[in-house]
Amino acid sequence: MENVPMKIDDIIEDVVLLVLDGHDPLKELGIEKNKIYVKVVGYDEYGMWVEHPSFQVPVLKDGKPAGEKDVAASMLIPWGFIASVVHFPGVEGFDFPNPFDAQIGFDIVEK
Repeated sequence: MENVPMKIDDIIEDVVLLVLDGHDPLKELGIEKNKIYVKVVGYDEYGMWVEHPSFQVPVLKDGKPAGEKDVAASMLIPWGFIASVVHFPGVEGFDFPNPFDAQIGFDIVEK
């Protein structure tokens, strides 16, 4: 690995380990653990945008809820909840376009 300064732009479209702090409000979005593997899809002044491959949304039939379905979504993790980011440059399976075969994030690492 080259001795080049790391920049956040280097992790876009890669899988990283996010270490979260005070993440209780994120539990409503399905983030139950303080360490999660996620695919980073962007960032802005508010936080890091990550891919959630199976976010549940309601299915409406005749204007009424009729169950739920999984959809791919982008989710904002506010900077205030991110204690650290671990990047794995050059490690097979962590650099896209070679995604994990298993589900990414949200239930992988124990607290």
